[in-house]
Amino acid sequence: MIPLKIETLLEGKVVERNRVEYKKGWNPEDTIHAICAFANDYANVNGGYIVIGIEAQDGIPLLPPVGIESNRLDEIQQKIIEYCNHIEPHYFPSIEVIDYPDKDTHLIYLKCPSGDAGPYRAPRDIYGKNKDKKLNKEKVYWIRPSALTMPAQQSQIAELFEKFNSVPFDDRVHRKAKIDIIRRAYVEDYLIDSNSSLAEGMNNQTLEDLLLSLGVANETDTGLELRNIAILMFSDRPEKWIPGAQINLVRFFDSDAEAGDNFGEKAFTGPIWKQVRDVLDYFTTNIITERVNKIDGRAEVERTFNYPYNALEEAIVNAVFHKSYRDSSPVEIRIYIDEIKIINYPGPDGYIDMKKFSEGKARTRKYRNRRIGEFFKELDLSEKQSTGIPKILKSLKDNGSPMPLFETDENRTFLETTIRIREEEAKVSSKTNYEVINMLAEFLKQFSQKYSLQFDGISSELNKLSYQMKKHNIPPSDEMKELLKNIQEVLYRSAESAEKSAESAESAEKSADFDNSVDTNKILSKRHQQILELMESNREYSAQEIAEQMNLKGPRIRQLLKELVDMNILEITAATKNRRYRIKRQINE
Repeated sequence: MIPLKIETLLEGKVVERNRVEYKKGWNPEDTIHAICAFANDYANVNGGYIVIGIEAQDGIPLLPPVGIESNRLDEIQQKIIEYCNHIEPHYFPSIEVIDYPDKDTHLIYLKCPSGDAGPYRAPRDIYGKNKDKKLNKEKVYWIRPSALTMPAQQSQIAELFEKFNSVPFDDRVHRKAKIDIIRRAYVEDYLIDSNSSLAEGMNNQTLEDLLLSLGVANETDTGLELRNIAILMFSDRPEKWIPGAQINLVRFFDSDAEAGDNFGEKAFTGPIWKQVRDVLDYFTTNIITERVNKIDGRAEVERTFNYPYNALEEAIVNAVFHKSYRDSSPVEIRIYIDEIKIINYPGPDGYIDMKKFSEGKARTRKYRNRRIGEFFKELDLSEKQSTGIPKILKSLKDNGSPMPLFETDENRTFLETTIRIREEEAKVSSKTNYEVINMLAEFLKQFSQKYSLQFDGISSELNKLSYQMKKHNIPPSDEMKELLKNIQEVLYRSAESAEKSAESAESAEKSADFDNSVDTNKILSKRHQQILELMESNREYSAQEIAEQMNLKGPRIRQLLKELVDMNILEITAATKNRRYRIKRQINE
């Protein structure tokens, strides 16, 4: 179990509320029954937490806490240990006294990880207030299928025995891996990113101590045993020890897809949480594009994406979280011209109705990788139980994208999640990189003629590159668009001195000739186009107004506006102190 700060627990964002029990005061029976239930971990979520000294309403803590009298702290802790001796097999939670929110308010904080030797049971009656009433010492298997602690029924007891006979793979000991495959830097990054209570004193602890505190290793007479979760989270190459613990990505650059040979491949390795982040960075840099739509009569703009980030994030996290690490098949991502497929092995458990699953209405009773889920939640890579599919659906709906497809086979050996491109962006993506290069070449030619710059060398290289792009029909990339923008900005800066030295009348004439000879749509950067799309004709704007709508800083906006003025597209309508801008001429359609 991961050590959580009390503040993080109370926020209710990392741990579901059914994994936390708040108690206003010390109640022996309720506390021991809850400890026993968390140890049994019927829902396979790796136990839970108990906080004594906080009242709750409908599972939500009422703050500020009432606290516990300081003179009762030692007594209650001793009683917890005494009464835990009644649990069979023996089980003891971690006990800590917390001062929250100040040093005068005391709480008892119990961390109850899933046990290893269960099922566990405890007497119905632990403590009798009425001495005349005989205690019911019948021992019961306590569970928490929801937010309530209750005795297990016969069928549930059978499930508990089956559960403890098959420990989840991510929590099993790896008999061959040694501590030298663990990178301390990854452990420290995780502790800092997750705001763990261990981060404050980690520089004074050995790697062994940190791994034991995180519950990812066991201490034995012969040394430290690593659990599989330690390898998955903190080793450089987990796939060497757990085959298939990686993400393989294939990107197809034309509609022939698997039938052609125009594709690129990439493997993402390292800790599984880093794999997810690296894949998302790849999508942000190379795949996701934004469109800014100006709405008539409204100052704000509508922003849409070819693929919404949140939908892709949830689909990738779900694939890594729910994959079976007993299976050597890696998570697969296949990027086509108009859709993205994410595949993990196996698929959903057989009891899950796929129609409800596709509608975001299915609820998972148990999790294949409870430890991965726990670690991912602390890194904000996943949220509450069974919220992944609803979040995908909402993200796609809000973006105006088609709904996803979820496919599997009769035996549920795989799950294929298909995220389809937004229709408008599908039309835009039909341009090819060689067309973008030709636009750039035309712009450079006109620009070099205006300022008498050397163009032959650049033109030759661009023609070679354009031929290769045309030959392979490669779709436009963010890198190519960035190239256009960067070269344009560099050339404008290099020509400023020449422009200033020319006579103003002659310069204006050249500028007009240049503006009329080049299709400005082909030389505008993405940011230029966004500015023009949000500006209405015959209306003046300050740089601050545009900066707020573009969510950019003032200096960057002023630079972009100056470039548009230099292109004779915008004009300045007020003095420097109160400078405002308006559209001077419409760009070519």
